Amino acid sequence: MCQSEAPDAAPVKPDAAPPASKPKPQAEELAAIRHSPQRKRAIALGRPSDAAGECDVVADPRFDIDKTIFGTLTSPVKRWVQSAKLNHVETWHAEPLAGIESAFAAVSVPRSVSDDAPLFRFMAEECDFSLEHADGSFMDHLHFCADYSALHFSDHSPRVLLLHSILGVGTNCFPMGAEKLPALRSLLDEEEFAQISAFPSVLRLMVGTDFLSRLEAASEEELGALRGLSCRRVLDNAEVHLSSEQLWAQLNYQLIHLIDFLPATAWQVTFSDYFAVFFVRLHALLQRAGKLLAGVAYQPEWAKPLLPNSRPSSWAHWVVDRLPVRINLSLAGKAIRGYSAEIGHSLDYTLLW
Repeated sequence: MCQSEAPDAAPVKPDAAPPASKPKPQAEELAAIRHSPQRKRAIALGRPSDAAGECDVVADPRFDIDKTIFGTLTSPVKRWVQSAKLNHVETWHAEPLAGIESAFAAVSVPRSVSDDAPLFRFMAEECDFSLEHADGSFMDHLHFCADYSALHFSDHSPRVLLLHSILGVGTNCFPMGAEKLPALRSLLDEEEFAQISAFPSVLRLMVGTDFLSRLEAASEEELGALRGLSCRRVLDNAEVHLSSEQLWAQLNYQLIHLIDFLPATAWQVTFSDYFAVFFVRLHALLQRAGKLLAGVAYQPEWAKPLLPNSRPSSWAHWVVDRLPVRINLSLAGKAIRGYSAEIGHSLDYTLLW
């Protein structure tokens, strides 16, 4: 979940959460849901959207990379690049904003965990979710993923995406330590725990190995014969197994998660970002395999050009928006491999056929 190389990041061991950048939130704060217009639109429509021409995008003068999951970066150049990727704020035009609010008000998002006081108490008292995300707080990101899942992947638990990062994020920040695994497990059912255990690992496999490429290279017959996946959990390097059914569900969870990392505007210019590349590839794979179980629509024709005020006007944003796909993928892959090596996490995996 970064584009920096590991040697430039200060290691954070998985046996303890990183120091909080601000006071830890209370359970009530973690349960509060504050969706941005872009997230409301995605939830309402069941798909990402290119908002170019519907909002003005500028750099946020309050942005501080040290308050995000990328605060471990130490290289000035890489901090500059990552800041350009994250540093933007949208001011929506009145008419499209009204349309988004109307569309969001028309949907009813199930609240399966809204009254789960023990779960939110555990997150508040035993974990550290105080870091910021690319768009608001880390909890805003988690709530978006969970709400989208609840509405558009309703046969599967939204708790998986509410807690998908609890066992580690890509920059080696760990909201909880390995010693708290039994307590976490007691709050979940067996399937939820299996999917949450695998989520950070599968994301790293997708970005840092040939995992997705091997699935893409498989024929429809081979995909139908897939029996599962064996890999290593990021938090403690324990072995994790997913059955075929669990793996396809996991990849749908990953697809939903990627929606929240897509560029907000000007996709014809910005979709070389590695998260966008993996979103397109994973969506195509799931469609071809007949395993697109979540309601996630996507059409390349939705991409809009660079319209006036649709991207910040800084030199940094201009450069980052135009980095070639191969460079973005190379940087991301090196970063993930470095971060896993840093904590003794093995990226070895086995696809079971």
